[in-house]
Amino acid sequence: MRLLMVVLLSYCLLSGTVFAADIEAGADRQNDAQSFEQRTEPNSVVDVQSKSALKRLRPQGETGKAFVAERKKQHSSSAYTKWKRHLPFWPRKGMLLLELSLFISIGIFLGQILEISGSMRLLSVLTLPITVIGKIRREAGPAFLMALQSGAVANSMLVSQRDQGSLDNRELYTSVYVVSALSLFAHLPTFVIPIGVAFGWEATIALFSVRFTAIAVQIVVTLLLSRLLIRRLFPSGQFVCPSEPVSVREVRQRQGGFWITVWKRSKKTLRRLLTYLIPTFILMAGLEYFGFFKWLAQAVPALFTFHFLPAESLVIIPAQALSLYNGAIAAANFIDAGQISTHQAVIVILFGSMVTAPVRTLRHAMPTYVAILGARPGMVMAISAQVIRMFFLFLCTLGLMWLWR
Repeated sequence: MRLLMVVLLSYCLLSGTVFAADIEAGADRQNDAQSFEQRTEPNSVVDVQSKSALKRLRPQGETGKAFVAERKKQHSSSAYTKWKRHLPFWPRKGMLLLELSLFISIGIFLGQILEISGSMRLLSVLTLPITVIGKIRREAGPAFLMALQSGAVANSMLVSQRDQGSLDNRELYTSVYVVSALSLFAHLPTFVIPIGVAFGWEATIALFSVRFTAIAVQIVVTLLLSRLLIRRLFPSGQFVCPSEPVSVREVRQRQGGFWITVWKRSKKTLRRLLTYLIPTFILMAGLEYFGFFKWLAQAVPALFTFHFLPAESLVIIPAQALSLYNGAIAAANFIDAGQISTHQAVIVILFGSMVTAPVRTLRHAMPTYVAILGARPGMVMAISAQVIRMFFLFLCTLGLMWLWR
């Protein structure tokens, strides 16, 4: 009976995370921009957009209109999300902080519920390929499943297991990298489908193949390096478990029952995580309020000049800094004006995501990483995860360019 109740509760918590996902220039460049403007007509689409790359764009042709229509199908917001979006800045951030705290708490409690009930082993069978390749204990398995819905909940489950001695630090950090990659699968439809439907079936296959391959290769390489390299370089010391694992039945008998055990094993981790989360979240919100991330989104594309890309990338990538959809509309307008091909648009969008996405991701992910892993390791993991993601996406995009050459 208790196992049935735990399974039902776990299902409710897992389903709840679906709702949580909805509640979620250098001189060379200036010279390129000048030469680009000189070879475009004053009244062309390019000239208009180059002056407003960081403003919200509107579709000017059939491709752009098809993209917007498909986006509306894929990106319908709930009444709660719409209400929250219209709140003033600080009340909206307050709601986001409450939500993030709730999701982290769910992850901690869910991890302990699964372990103490004995359900952890059953769920971990589904993720055996990952845990076997990385030589990671099966207790990390349920977090990998949860990563497909919520990375914050998954990482909370992992750190809770580490605190109880079920995982060592090598397994924790490796698993966090894997969760960071797995969570990208949940965002593939929002990235691939609208752009692919508007740009054609070939673009759909190309975008999905590049993103999927980059994620899969990233996961496998991360697991193999952790198993073959890190375990040999650090066989003991800083990567050992902080405490010896204790029998679940023994702990339950010692602490006075199932739910009391869950609470006692969760509260210390929960208190530490919220202590890090609140000030980090407020710091990030303050930086956003004073325009730091907006400035960064404008400055970062100016640091990269891809001379092998069409000159239109000087407009598309800065537009993509505002949002992926803004960049896609800019690319669609160029396609409709006959200035670039669909192949070129896909390549530019992929390179643009390497340059612009890390800024947006770090803004939202940094508080979670710092809260779960601590200040120093959290910052290192958040930044390194983005660098690794960009590296594998870069390699796969180069492969697509070679195929389309």
